[in-house]
Amino acid sequence: MAGKLDGKVALVSGSGRGIGRQIALKLASEGARVVVNDLDDGPANETLAEIRALGAEGIACNGDVTKEGFAERFVAAGTDTWGGLDIIVNNAGYTWDNVIQKMTDEQWYAILDVHLTAPFRIMRAASRFIREAARREAEEGREVFRKVVNISSTSGVYGNAGQANYSTAKAGIQGRAMAETG
Repeated sequence: MAGKLDGKVALVSGSGRGIGRQIALKLASEGARVVVNDLDDGPANETLAEIRALGAEGIACNGDVTKEGFAERFVAAGTDTWGGLDIIVNNAGYTWDNVIQKMTDEQWYAILDVHLTAPFRIMRAASRFIREAARREAEEGREVFRKVVNISSTSGVYGNAGQANYSTAKAGIQGRAMAETG
C-alpha cells in the first residue's frame, strides 16, 4: 500500500468506534501504521481488522486513557513497535450530561479527565521522544513534520445546555491549541 503517510506512525485514542475509528482507517488508508485504542478489546480488534483489510499495519493499546501510566504505555506502543511517532490524535471521550445544580464532582472530573487531562498526559509522554528525534533529524539535515490533533467540539466554543463539564473540557482543548501555537 502506497500513500502520503507511508512509514508514519499514528496514535489515535478512542479509535475503536465512531469518529476515532474513521480517523484511524483514513490514516491507515494513506499508509500510516496505527496504534488503536479503546476501553474494550472488541471494538479495537474490529478497527484493527479493518486496518489490516486495507493492507496496513496496526496494533492495539487498549485501556482507560485517564489512568496513571496509560500515556507512557500508549506512546511506547508506537515507538517500541515501529521506532517512530509522527501523528497523535487525541480523540477519546464521551459525555455525562446533567444540569449544573445536579452535576456531581464525579461527573465533572470524569469528563475533564478524559477530554483535557488525558490529551495533556499523552502529549507530555510523547514530548521526550519527539525532542530527541527532532534533535537527531536536525543533525542529519532532515526536516520532519509531526502533527498533534486534539478533537474539540462546538460545545467548547458555544457551550451546550446540560454540558458544563464537557463544554469546559472542550474549551480547554481550544485554549491549549492557542497556547501551543502562539
